[in-house]
Parts: sequence; C-alpha cells; structure tokens
Amino acid sequence: MRLHTGDIGSLAGLASDPNALVLRDDGEPITGLCVAGNDAASLFGGTYPAGGITLGPAMTFGWIAAHTLAALEPLGTTPYA
Repeated sequence: MRLHTGDIGSLAGLASDPNALVLRDDGEPITGLCVAGNDAASLFGGTYPAGGITLGPAMTFGWIAAHTLAALEPLGTTPYA
C-alpha cells in the first residue's frame, strides 16, 4: 500500500457520484454504499486551503447520503403496489 501524507483533510478517498454513492472502478455506482467526509475523494483535489474546509462538504454529502439511502427499498422487502 502506498501512503501519502496530508494535512488533517484527506489527500484521496473513495470516488462518488452526485448522490454520494461510491463508484466502482468502471464508474458505476454501488447501490447502498455512500461516502462523505474525509473518506470521500476531496473536492479540493487533495489541497487543504484552510482550517475547517472539510466540514462543508462532509455535512453536505452526509445529508445527500442520508436522503439517497432513505430512498432505497429495505432489504428483504418488496415495493408496494
């Protein structure tokens, strides 16, 4: 595993789509797997311009992820007719 140092914020992370779903290597989203915060690829390309810069994207994509996951059918259920 190759490691790179960074300043507090993540230098890299999991790629995601606008719905906060993690993307596979082929670019397709993984249903039910969301990412936010320092685990997500940085919107700032790995730079850390100022203290707290990771908070806005973490809160925004956390909110998006919650809504994305809430819209999924629970496992073991069928949709209502």
